Amino acid sequence: MKNTLKVAKWEIKRNVTNKAFLISILITPLLMLLFGFVPSLLAKFETDQPFTLYVVDKLGIYERISQASSEKLIITLAEDNLQALKEKTRGRKDQGYVVLDENALATGLVTVYTDNEGKGAIAPITGVLQTAFNDYKMEKLGLSKSQIDYLKQPYQVNVAPLTKKEAERSLPQKIIPAVFAGILFLTVFTSGTMTFQSALQEKKDKMVEIILSSVQATDLMQGKILGYFVLGLIQVGVWLLFGIPAAQFFFKIPILEYLFVPELLPMVFFALAGYLLYSAIFVAIGATMEDAQSGSSFQGMIFLIPMLPLFVIGPIIANPSGVIARIGTFFPLTTPGVMLARLSISTQTPLWEILASGTILLLTTLLVMRLAGKLFKTAILMYGKNATLAEIIKWLRY
Repeated sequence: MKNTLKVAKWEIKRNVTNKAFLISILITPLLMLLFGFVPSLLAKFETDQPFTLYVVDKLGIYERISQASSEKLIITLAEDNLQALKEKTRGRKDQGYVVLDENALATGLVTVYTDNEGKGAIAPITGVLQTAFNDYKMEKLGLSKSQIDYLKQPYQVNVAPLTKKEAERSLPQKIIPAVFAGILFLTVFTSGTMTFQSALQEKKDKMVEIILSSVQATDLMQGKILGYFVLGLIQVGVWLLFGIPAAQFFFKIPILEYLFVPELLPMVFFALAGYLLYSAIFVAIGATMEDAQSGSSFQGMIFLIPMLPLFVIGPIIANPSGVIARIGTFFPLTTPGVMLARLSISTQTPLWEILASGTILLLTTLLVMRLAGKLFKTAILMYGKNATLAEIIKWLRY
């Protein structure tokens, strides 16, 4: 254990003093914010431009639709004839006109004539026109205002569980744990790939022989896994240190209150157990390769292992307690990602499923780490070629 800690300390010190690592800690969240907010800001810039819609009203319903007028969508009654209106709005990206007549009422097709190719500016008018046409039709049928209001009464469908469950969480209470789970999973993936690259690089530089003269192969492997685990925690810590105050300042949401929920502890467990599982696989497979170039295709397949939960994320979001979610829960390679998703989305994950999947994942991790130690011990000193499948099986048997 002493040598394991020495290796872990060396890996931490080597990376923490590396400018590339320090820059990546800051650049990664900035890039995530950049790709997340810039498209929204650009879209907002387009939709924030005011648009004037002239209404040719032949049904007498202008008063009903004028309520949709705002700073972004200016609805005004057309005073020009149709031909003059066409010439007035032709070539204008910020203007258009619509004709409301019996033909539009009968066909249900309302056309807005404009040279603006986007629909964002006039989107609010759709629901207002639908309501105005329906009210107009019901009035023609002789219905009173009170009868029309009665028919238009909205209904909301609420789903209530038969068994007593925890109260339904609000949208921020769901999103914040989900974002935290995503950060944990991203850290699991990046830290695991760093152990893979580290094993490959040291083997390529012939440093392994020097290192193994001081420590055993098992201590070297475990030290790498532990070292990059701490580096991953440093990344998460820095991201949260900047992210939580920024989110509270911009969105006025009590992040810490929504983050420290009962599901947080099992989420951290599944993330850490997943890291140990994936890292053991990565570092062992990395030891069997001569270099990253010669094993690039196989390397890509290995990196897909932590991504397996993403293939079933759709069904999990649709039904966190469904068959697919449960299968993914008990399959060790998908357990970390699936359980992070389920715990962040739902408050109704049965306790026995959390305990059973956690036990399976822990036992699988211990088994994989033991097998990885055998494989790493032999493969790390093999030079000149990539290990074959037959050789890998042979090393695992002994």
